[in-house]
Amino acid sequence: MKRFTIVVILITFFASAIFIPSCKKNPGTADTTKQDTWKIIQDKVLTPSCAKSGCHASITDATYTQHNLILSAADAYNNLINATPKNTAAVTDGLVRVKLGDYSKSFLY
Repeated sequence: MKRFTIVVILITFFASAIFIPSCKKNPGTADTTKQDTWKIIQDKVLTPSCAKSGCHASITDATYTQHNLILSAADAYNNLINATPKNTAAVTDGLVRVKLGDYSKSFLY
């Protein structure tokens, strides 16, 4: 159940990044960039919920061979965005883990 909840949170964040390209500017605030959005996803979702020992923290995690997915701050973006999933059916279907701008090509969707 916890993994399902985390996946739903990830989908929500990625969908908002894909479908809401920008917000209205508030006077006196800086523009939000893709890097800002990614930092929020990393800091609020991936680091506290996923990049933990035993899950997606390192190649020594027990489940690493199953998913080949490290979600530490240094690795998460490259391991998710336009990255080939380990799931052979997803690869056969031409999916990547997360395809920016096209959720139908995203395995995580």
